[in-house]
Amino acid sequence: MQAKSITEQLAHHIHGAMAGPAPAPEVVHAVERLLLDSLACALGAHRSPAVQAGRRWASKIAGSPACTILGSGAKSSVLGAAMVNCMMVRDLDMSDTYFSVNPAHSSDNIGTCLAVAEAENSAPMDVIKSILIAFEVQMRCCEFTSSSFFKTLGWDQTTLVTIASAAAAGALLHLDEAQLAQALAIAGCYPTIGEVRVGQMSMLKGASAGLAASRGIEAAYLAQAGMTGPREVFEGKRGLSRQVFGPCDWSVLTAPFDRWRLPITCLKRYPAAYIIHSSIDATLSLVKEFAIDPAHVRRVQVDAFEWLMEDMVHGMGGTSRYEIDERETADHSLPYAVAVSLVDGTYEIGQLMAKRWDAPEVQAMMAKVECVHDKAMDARFPPDRPTRVTIELQDGRSLVREFAYPKGDYRDPFSDEDITQKFMTLSAGVLNEAQQRKAIAAALGFSRSSLGELLAACVARD
Repeated sequence: MQAKSITEQLAHHIHGAMAGPAPAPEVVHAVERLLLDSLACALGAHRSPAVQAGRRWASKIAGSPACTILGSGAKSSVLGAAMVNCMMVRDLDMSDTYFSVNPAHSSDNIGTCLAVAEAENSAPMDVIKSILIAFEVQMRCCEFTSSSFFKTLGWDQTTLVTIASAAAAGALLHLDEAQLAQALAIAGCYPTIGEVRVGQMSMLKGASAGLAASRGIEAAYLAQAGMTGPREVFEGKRGLSRQVFGPCDWSVLTAPFDRWRLPITCLKRYPAAYIIHSSIDATLSLVKEFAIDPAHVRRVQVDAFEWLMEDMVHGMGGTSRYEIDERETADHSLPYAVAVSLVDGTYEIGQLMAKRWDAPEVQAMMAKVECVHDKAMDARFPPDRPTRVTIELQDGRSLVREFAYPKGDYRDPFSDEDITQKFMTLSAGVLNEAQQRKAIAAALGFSRSSLGELLAACVARD
């Protein structure tokens, strides 16, 4: 008898999770919290140029059943709505993060779950299970490689989104095990190149999630219609392991779904790459405690681990992150994040608008920021994302602050109130207060609500 392929083994667990009992209440609430956080990010990006471009394309691929685009309430096909909603969640770089051997923003799959669930008239618990499955598959994919396919081999993290979205969409379509295996096999054929995040970055940094998710949705619907894919897409002679991932421990991916990973994903306070957040926290805590006047700063040193240096300082081998052309580069620049936090005393969406990085006072502060590789920190990453910020003042004082990980880490999580405030802040330009309160209640109580109610609450009203 032929041994089961990786896709067949994974499909078995996906099918079992979808057919099984409801998750524990604390896991369900973790999904509801994550849903509210993702909706906050999406609505905050409602007017983003990249999102507007996505909506223009989605209007040209409308179809039946019609699915809702967050914020605008416009309708498109399941592919169009999922693509734009995924872009919206990702655009501001404030969505969740998970770091292992490879990184991921597993909420990149939320748009998939919402659109397919709306198209299929899914019950809230099915949506919750599909989100758990998407996170589980994507987070496992971060763990099973012996080296980083993202950092070392040059493939983008959204390669994982296509696979995870196929799993989630297939679960919502209630595909049988054989069909789920085919969906995963089809989805695995579409990796994304890492140039998306090298040097000066384009809008595609955020939009790539939506494009990847749409391929996963197509894979699930094609499998439902009878399409087959390469059986050994993961382990085959020209499969993902040989061509993209490198050597893999398949037992990580194919283990039973007995402990959901979603509750240990990390949430973001700032619109920046998550590995910069410890540096922002350290800088702002010093500014607040010592009432630092930017004019009195002589020099700043940021001690960082190797990955942080290579990506957020050296630009992954491209243009230095000291050179910034657009927002997509600014939110991945360690020197900019520290400099603007010192100058402005805060780091919010406003620090990424109106080309704040070009301001003379910010440029002058960036010139004072020196980022230094501290090899002793390398072994701590992951699970920690350590940083040490030293601010030398003109009066001779040297102020130092070090953090192992930022607020929002699963070891120092946001409260429901923290996530609620994030939603209120980011959605304020789209929803009025009554609508905001309704959306918050629908998300945090989603298991007792309905998808229609949630989507309706997240549409702007004149």
